[in-house]
Amino acid sequence: MEMMMQLSRTEKGQDEIFNLGHTLRPRFRQILFSIGGGISFGELCRKMPNCAELENMVNDLLQNGFIQALRN
Repeated sequence: MEMMMQLSRTEKGQDEIFNLGHTLRPRFRQILFSIGGGISFGELCRKMPNCAELENMVNDLLQNGFIQALRN
């Protein structure tokens, strides 16, 4: 995954965080919360340096529609 890729929550992701959907495991929720309104993948890596599976988890969130990659 490109370090400069910009990520943001989708409406589904917003619902998960603010309406307490409880459909995601805690680590996924933490990543979703950290992404907020927008962050690059590189910044996310710096925020969560101890998450060995970060790239896979971000890909899962992308595929399941909780986050989106923004086009520059």
